[in-house]
Amino acid sequence: MSREVLVIGMGPGGFGQLTLDAVAAMNRVDVFLVADTNEDRSDLVWRRSEFIRRHVKRAHRIVTVLDPAHETDPSVLDAARLATYRQIISGLPQGSVIGFLAWGDPALYDSVLRVIDALKATLPLRVKVIPGVSSLQVLAAAHQLALQGAPVHLTTGARLLGEYRPDLGDVVVFEDPELACRGLSMEFPDLEIYWGAYLGSDEEVLANGPLAKVIDEITRLRAQLEEHHGWVHDIYLLRQPAL
Repeated sequence: MSREVLVIGMGPGGFGQLTLDAVAAMNRVDVFLVADTNEDRSDLVWRRSEFIRRHVKRAHRIVTVLDPAHETDPSVLDAARLATYRQIISGLPQGSVIGFLAWGDPALYDSVLRVIDALKATLPLRVKVIPGVSSLQVLAAAHQLALQGAPVHLTTGARLLGEYRPDLGDVVVFEDPELACRGLSMEFPDLEIYWGAYLGSDEEVLANGPLAKVIDEITRLRAQLEEHHGWVHDIYLLRQPAL
């Protein structure tokens, strides 16, 4: 008998962003596995636990997993990380429903999906993914942007400078703590940036304008937020100005 794994998108962090499907899935879970790191980010664990407290009405367990892995190469998974999850899941009763709460939408933040896909090689798991509100959706809404009518290119800060071309259309950048977009400001001084952090939460912060004019402000703001919170979840969109 296999164990069922539910990967549940919970949105960028705002408590009102759970879908009804996500709430229904959470109320099928026997054991939630909540990842923690060896960094000072206890409020991230608290936020997941608070989602569970507010919405789950059946008996359940929460297991906090020390997950310090930070893969620099998305194609490589840390062996110790896989071993930790394999040991915990193997110790759960057959037939258990296991829940992972994934930030945003699991299709965009796929770290959990890559771990589970690797675990399926040695564990009998039945996996279901419940989509969530993505940070891209919340960013577009916060800045009142419409994304239809032009291409939308998704990338990371590490790939941005090597990939960027104006004909890509809107470029959405994830995972860019160094704000690599600064490297585009000289060649494309009129390029517009729409940036947001802690989207959809009470701590939401937004900034936008021509990249060359606002990148210093965003850099200072991001540094202040990281010092205050200990972490920053942010995303930005780059758009060529309308002619």
